Amino acid sequence: MDVTLEKRKGYLLLTFNTGGKYNVFTTRFMIEMIDSLSEIEKIRDPHYLVIRGENGNFGAGADVKELLKANGDKEYARVYFGHMKDLFVKMLSLNKVTIGLVEGVAYGASMELLLALDLVIGKKGTRFAAPGGRLGVFPPVLVSIGPYLLGHRASRKLAMLGEELDTQGAINVGLIDYEVEDMDKGLMEVLNRLKAMSPSALVRMRKLILLSLIPHLEKAFDELATQVTSDEAKEGISSFFSKTTPSWSSVGFS
Repeated sequence: MDVTLEKRKGYLLLTFNTGGKYNVFTTRFMIEMIDSLSEIEKIRDPHYLVIRGENGNFGAGADVKELLKANGDKEYARVYFGHMKDLFVKMLSLNKVTIGLVEGVAYGASMELLLALDLVIGKKGTRFAAPGGRLGVFPPVLVSIGPYLLGHRASRKLAMLGEELDTQGAINVGLIDYEVEDMDKGLMEVLNRLKAMSPSALVRMRKLILLSLIPHLEKAFDELATQVTSDEAKEGISSFFSKTTPSWSSVGFS
């Protein structure tokens, strides 16, 4: 099982582990996440959901092996990115206050998942990036709802340059809220601050802030399902596996 849900004192803890060195967005992981979030919606109390990746990493984004399969199969691309879209919609509409604990790396779709969370605590040394353009694809959540959450300039720069940020850089653009040495201690500090607020008021706040963003996701995921089947995506994904440079990177300027 990739996703585990545990009831702690005062909050729910959802952890995920997709195996290997990094957690990635496999079809199995996304389906399990959607199912787990559906079960969480049925739980009346507690009102706080903490999300954390295992193996010392939050996640490295889409599974490149599945991107390769999607590149050659339009129907598979539609289904794969349909699951991804459904996961983000479910997260945005969840009736819980969500807190992310992030360490190691948060790349691609894993970084984008932070945009759907209410508060994010990053361990010092964590790295963040959305490098999908290097594979011939793009970060659908960042380009669709990122401008509303991070601002247009920051979203464009993150998506178009694919540059890596450290925790302080992530705070500066609004991607995370806190940099800590000890995430468990940081979590307790945030939860103790939140408990001064009415839980039902907090849930209504998040819904009013986030629900209006959901329609913006639809077009972006449709576009991505088309882009992943393009010749450039084929070259970019193949270059990733062969550890070579795609042809567009060799363009000279003068």
